[in-house]
Amino acid sequence: MMHVTLILWSVFAVWRWGNWKHWKQYHATMLFMALSSAMYDVLVNDGDFYLWRYIGNRYVSEEMASLMYTVIAFPANALLFLSNYPEEKWKQLLHIFKYAAIYVVLEIIGLHYGLISHAHSWNMWWSAFFDLTLFSILRLHHTRPLLAYAVSFVVATYLMIHFHVSLWDGE
Repeated sequence: MMHVTLILWSVFAVWRWGNWKHWKQYHATMLFMALSSAMYDVLVNDGDFYLWRYIGNRYVSEEMASLMYTVIAFPANALLFLSNYPEEKWKQLLHIFKYAAIYVVLEIIGLHYGLISHAHSWNMWWSAFFDLTLFSILRLHHTRPLLAYAVSFVVATYLMIHFHVSLWDGE
């Protein structure tokens, strides 16, 4: 039920605090976040090898949870994050840390209740690093998309090498 609750909360939060008037200026980054999640699902999140995954239950399957986060929650979170991004430099860093901290806390709760699992040496330290990187890259994508794609490629390549992610089945 937590997956559905988080999806609904994301929709409510973006409706309440997101800048819907100017959603088009955030649209490309919203799609970038969804694409990044979908790429993870294709490259890493399979039955044989994953770093983290959602655990399904009687309400929502693992695949449906992943799809709902990819298509609904993550784009909504990107819109909420970007449309409330502060002007002041020192507040920008706090904004990134705030959103990363929210993701970390929610992941800890998900781990505690068995709705998320880690494997292959992934842990909360890696998740915290990933979340800080994620929100930094989202902002970068909003201002300099080509550079964000390059940085994302480097980060993804590093993580795949570090965690020995194979691009071929059975290896």
